Amino acid sequence: MPLKQKMIAIVGPTASGKTSLALALAKRFNGELISVDSRQVYRGMDIGTAKSKDEQWGIDLVDPDEPFSAADYKTYATNKTNEILGRGHLPILVGGTGLWLRAVIDDLDLTKTAGDPVLRQELEARELEDLFREYTSLDPAGAQVIDRNNKRRVVRALEVTRLTGQPWSQQQTKGESTYDVLQIGLLVLRGELDELINKRVDEMVVNGLLDEVRGLKDRYGCEIESMTGIGYRQICAYLEGQATLDQAIDEIKKATRAYAKRQMTWFKKDQRVVWVNEVAQAEKMVSAFIHP
Repeated sequence: MPLKQKMIAIVGPTASGKTSLALALAKRFNGELISVDSRQVYRGMDIGTAKSKDEQWGIDLVDPDEPFSAADYKTYATNKTNEILGRGHLPILVGGTGLWLRAVIDDLDLTKTAGDPVLRQELEARELEDLFREYTSLDPAGAQVIDRNNKRRVVRALEVTRLTGQPWSQQQTKGESTYDVLQIGLLVLRGELDELINKRVDEMVVNGLLDEVRGLKDRYGCEIESMTGIGYRQICAYLEGQATLDQAIDEIKKATRAYAKRQMTWFKKDQRVVWVNEVAQAEKMVSAFIHP
């Protein structure tokens, strides 16, 4: 059996410094970055997604009103990984969208259950909060990791769960991974991470988040899936007179902190992740991994 080709994955909660770490590793080990972020795939959504200006793959793939699924990402990232390996470079996946990462590194067979138009129509007519409550009762594990503010994804997960009688989260079957993967988690103390999140949100506002959301709202409206992301839906509420600016900013910080907590819950369950808190530790581990 041929040896599997090596890949690095840098994981952890939002605002923890994953991209900076990945860039340092790429520079030292001749690597190329692939973003694993379900929001950074959208063109024009830059400030609110903390999109890095440094060169990386996996960003700006579709317009905000175009659908893009975990299966779409798996296809894209797998093809890009093979291109990078073909150039003799080291693929470095970096991001916090856990299901998307697993789809690539574990070759997940994502559910192919056909939709039911009648059930879909019934679900889409209901309020998101009501949908999420039912989904939580049927698939508690899935509810822990799904983007609970993304109505389309909650509808689909609930649809699959109802149609098959099995929780959606249990239908992501694991295949035989094509790659030898070192997963490095960037560990930041909770209090420090909260401060980093609050600072990042304040910087987003200073850097033009309101203008970015206003432009997207004028072009696409606030109802499309991509605009349900953290930062976008809160500023939409402000622009539509449903909240003050201070309330919107506080809600972004609160929602981001809650999201970071869910990310840590997801990644901590994966015993393959090795946690570090500084670049030097990660560099030592990567060096030993690629030059055993």
